[in-house]
Amino acid sequence: MFISIFMASLLLLRLVYQWSYLDVSGRSVMDTAKDARILVLEDALRRLNEVVSNRKLKFHIDYGTLSKAVQSVGSLIYEVKYSYLDAKQLADNAAVNKIVEEITLFSEAYRSAVSGVSFKPQSSKETLVMAEVDYCLRIVDGFRRRLLDHDEDPGFAVDMIAVEVSQVQPLEGSKNLRLCRCTDGTRIWQIVTNLEGIRSSSRLACAILPPVEMMGVVSEAMFLGGDSLPESTELGTLKDPPSKALDQSRAQVAQITKRMT
Repeated sequence: MFISIFMASLLLLRLVYQWSYLDVSGRSVMDTAKDARILVLEDALRRLNEVVSNRKLKFHIDYGTLSKAVQSVGSLIYEVKYSYLDAKQLADNAAVNKIVEEITLFSEAYRSAVSGVSFKPQSSKETLVMAEVDYCLRIVDGFRRRLLDHDEDPGFAVDMIAVEVSQVQPLEGSKNLRLCRCTDGTRIWQIVTNLEGIRSSSRLACAILPPVEMMGVVSEAMFLGGDSLPESTELGTLKDPPSKALDQSRAQVAQITKRMT
């Protein structure tokens, strides 16, 4: 549905923009059609559309407001994708601003509904849906920051953060999976991993990825290797992640973007 509604816009934009990677002065510009940050944004918007279209949220919420928001950004993402603007220009682009504005309205309606009914998910399926919405809202909210703070390296298309492990326990029913509770200094993250040697108080790099359900438990992020970060590492955003962590982030982003090109 999301694709069919805006297919005409997509085809037109491809005809207008895709013919060249040069601006009017002949300088090369960013290949926005293949930029991982934009592809991850496109994927997040599609995920939000699927949540709304299939009414996956199991509490009272104004689906009209949510639907209006996701429908209004449907054609705008193609305008961004085939703009071929540089990162600084794109961060202040009208289409980008409108996407952020509309999804901010989505976020406000969503969080107001959750807090209004004090909703607590009753199943892993409900937990997964809410975790996916939170992931998508984070991608949109941080999009302009990723454009301005980083180059086109795909590893930075998602957020990489430093977390401290507060609890590790075997995942019930599994032989080699562990459930970890971690903090980035602002919130608790639940991460399921098969890495060995994870200990309480360890500081590790992780990537905020689309959540997944494993054996009835939702994992909200993924450790980027089992090597501990220096104790002096500040919790939160990793602006200069270790090379191994960045490599693993690139690999995970590739799994997201391969469906969008």
